Formats: sequence, C-alpha cells, structure tokens
Amino acid sequence: MRRVVWRAALLGAVLGAGACASGPVTPAAGEPRYPSYPFPSVPDSLGAPQGVLEWHQAGWQRLQTGDLRGAASAFALILEQTPGFYPAQAGYGFVELARRQFDAAVRRFEHVVSVDADYLPAWQGLADAQMEQGDEVSAIRSLERVVALDPAQEAGLRGRIELLRFRQVRALMAAGQEARRAGRLDEAVRALQRALDLSPTSVVILRDLAIVERERGDLDGALAHARRAAELEPGDAESLAAVGAVLEARGEWAAASDAFGRAAAIESRADWQARSLELADRGRLAALPPEFAAVPAATTVTRAQVAAAIGVRLEPLVAAAPRRVTAVATDVRGHWAAAWILPVTQAGIMEIFPNHTFQPGGLVSRSDLARIVHALLGLATVDRPADLARWNAADTAFRDLPPSHLVYRAASAAVAARALEARDGRFEPTRPVTGPELLAAIARIDELANR
Repeated sequence: MRRVVWRAALLGAVLGAGACASGPVTPAAGEPRYPSYPFPSVPDSLGAPQGVLEWHQAGWQRLQTGDLRGAASAFALILEQTPGFYPAQAGYGFVELARRQFDAAVRRFEHVVSVDADYLPAWQGLADAQMEQGDEVSAIRSLERVVALDPAQEAGLRGRIELLRFRQVRALMAAGQEARRAGRLDEAVRALQRALDLSPTSVVILRDLAIVERERGDLDGALAHARRAAELEPGDAESLAAVGAVLEARGEWAAASDAFGRAAAIESRADWQARSLELADRGRLAALPPEFAAVPAATTVTRAQVAAAIGVRLEPLVAAAPRRVTAVATDVRGHWAAAWILPVTQAGIMEIFPNHTFQPGGLVSRSDLARIVHALLGLATVDRPADLARWNAADTAFRDLPPSHLVYRAASAAVAARALEARDGRFEPTRPVTGPELLAAIARIDELANR
C-alpha cells in the first residue's frame, strides 16, 4: 500500500510540473545532457522505500534529458517525504548546478557532505559548483577530497588541482604584495596565509609572510614563518636574512648577528655582513652593565666609565699594547668595570695614583681626557710614528690653555689629530667630559688605528 501511495504522490508532482503523463516512465533514451555529472548513487546502508529508489532514478534521468523542472520536482518531493534521503539532496544539487544557481548548489552539496563525509558524488558536485562560483581555494579542497575517496581519479584530477593551486597561489601572492605596498598589512597577511594554506612548503610565501608580519608587529608569527622557510631550504640566504631581521626587531642581537652572518656566508652581500657585525656589537654592548649603557647620554663620565669604554670599543688596540705598568689598584676589586680597568692601566692609557688607587668614581675633565687620548694616539700609530710626530709638533693656540701648561702638549696633539675639539679657541681644560665627547674621541682613535 505504501508503495502505491509513493507512486501516486510522485506522479502527481511530476505531472504538475508538466513532465510525463503517467507513472514513473523512463524518459526517452538519448545522449545525456550532463555526462560529467556523477549519478548520486544510494549507499547500501541507506534504507528507503522502493518507490523512492525508482523515482530517484527517474529524477536523474529527467535531469539528463534536460527536463530540469521535472527533475527538481521529483527530488523535492522525495526530500519532503524522506528528508534523510541525501542522494536526492545531491541530485537536487546537480539540478541547481545545471540551472547555474551555484550558491544554491553549494549549499545542497555541503549539506550532503555534512551528513556523509564520504559521499563521493556530492564532493564532485561541490567542486564543480565552487569552481563556477570562482572559489578556487574551496574547489581545490573538494577535489583533494575526491581523490582521497577515489584514488583512481587522481591521474585525471591531479593536473587540474595543481593548475588551480598555482593560479590561486599566484593571485593571492600578488594581492598580498599589493596590499603591503598600500599599507594594508592585515589584508596582506590574510592573502599570504591563504596562499600558504594552498602551498604550505613554499619558501617564498613563508618568507613574504614573515616580512609582512614583522612590519605588522607580529614578531612571534614572523619568526615562526621565517624559521620554517630556513628549515625547508637551509641554503636559502634570503630566508636566513629574514630570520635575522625578525630577531633584530625582537632585540635578540647575538642571534640576529648569527643569522645575517650565515646569510652572508652563503651569498656574499656587504649589507648583510655589515649588519652582522653591527648586531654583534650591539649584543656585546647590551650585555654590559647599566653604568656602561648610560655613557652615550651622560653629561659627565667617571674614570670607570672611561676605562670601560676604551676596553670595549678599542679592545684589539688595548690587547696589543705592551704592559707598561705592573701595579694593581686596590680599590677596584668587585667593581663593575674591573675587567677593563686592569688592562687599560697596565697599557699606561690611564694611571693608577701614587696611593695605589684608581678612584673609579672620580669625574673625568677635559685635561684628563687629553692625556688619555694622547696615550691612545701613540698606540694607534705605532707603525706610523710620523703621524704622531706631526700632531705633537702642532702649536695649537688656545685662549684658555697656554703652552706652558702641563696638559698643553697632549691637548694640542689631540686637537690636531681631530680626536678632541676646541670651541671658539677654548679648550676648557677643567670642564667635565660628556659621554658623547668621550665616544667621539674613541671613534676617532679607532679610525686612526684601522688605517
């Protein structure tokens, strides 16, 4: 009795749609209108009345003859009477696909795969509908699922998948680069992340994404992507440089120096080598005590700070200097600058006082610095004595420092060597030295030593 009811109900629906005139009659044979559409087969595990199976077949045949209205009516009534019969939902999805109602088709196919994730016809229809929508990213995922469910289709689909993937990745990368140039960094990250989802082992995408994330301030994400690029291709200098740039932004100077150094070792570039050296120097300075870090902005400097600045920034010069003094100061044990005070005093650059003290907290005047710079000039020009002789012979005129003054010769030589300045003809011998003055003098000594 139930089978008779089904036949009558479905027949009425199809007749009302203007289809055939009686019963579930198979449409006239001929070439199928949509040969690429797979028949939404009925799994053995899905029970349904016999009439449903017959009319499901009849609805599909009407679709293939081009009777979309009749096919839609058949599938719709099946779903009304048996909502869980998802092959009819897939069949209706193909009707919507034939009608070019792609959004509706996608919704029907997505409903089917949410019910049965292994239902192959719905995945095939979903891929086609997504392609027609222009959603190539989703289409690629659906085609990958088709291949996973039916490996026999891989040979026919792999080329299509890779072409779609290449085309989409290229478009997303271009969109990301354009967004970055326009300053839309969030948009750039989204585009590049979508490209990475499609091509997760692309070193170029990983590197570009790291650059944009660094500019955006997401340093953790940038470092993860840059390091992944370097892991995938250890010989890629650009990836190592990207790692270095992120580490530099994080203030990890030593690690950043190492990354730039490794990049420069692979691809000789002066800018990478220079950054490696600069960052290594920053790393060393960052590890120094806060008293040393205060020197660049200091309005006055102590003897300890001067010794440390010389010991750090002129280390090769100090290390090569002969030991002129063997006495050891009694007041620097445990002092933060003790490691630099000892070699600087042994080289005769700074003195230990007659009472065997160094007086690390004492302020340094311009007269004091003139004597220190004069000693350093001798060490910097040990292989060029003519230079030192010329500076020593200079008779610099100072309004506040006569030639008879004990510090005149050192001050005159320091000014002649352009290690110290005299403003308006005044040397200002008693004025305390500032941090910038000290560092400028040391930089000039370093320049002279490396000629």
